[in-house]
Amino acid sequence: MEKEMRITVWKQLINEDRQPTYKLQLEGDLSAKERKKVLAELKGWKEVGYGWHKSGKAELRLFVRSFQDRNSWIKWAKAFPYELKELNRNGKTKKIN
Repeated sequence: MEKEMRITVWKQLINEDRQPTYKLQLEGDLSAKERKKVLAELKGWKEVGYGWHKSGKAELRLFVRSFQDRNSWIKWAKAFPYELKELNRNGKTKKIN
């Protein structure tokens, strides 16, 4: 039985170099093998937070990364092998890949 994993991302800010910075939240009850595979795909992202879902079973991890521009972000997101949903400023999600 495959465990559920949710990955949500949102634009956090635009840095002083006018590069968009995105925050990514990984949530799920993952085995060590699954966790290792996902974290390998997040190479280049900096982990900035860690915790547990209120259920106590799913871990939460937060990552942050700046991209050169919106197009480089979209290119990365479409190549990401897991379902990825982007959260807009109104709190609605849309599937990216």
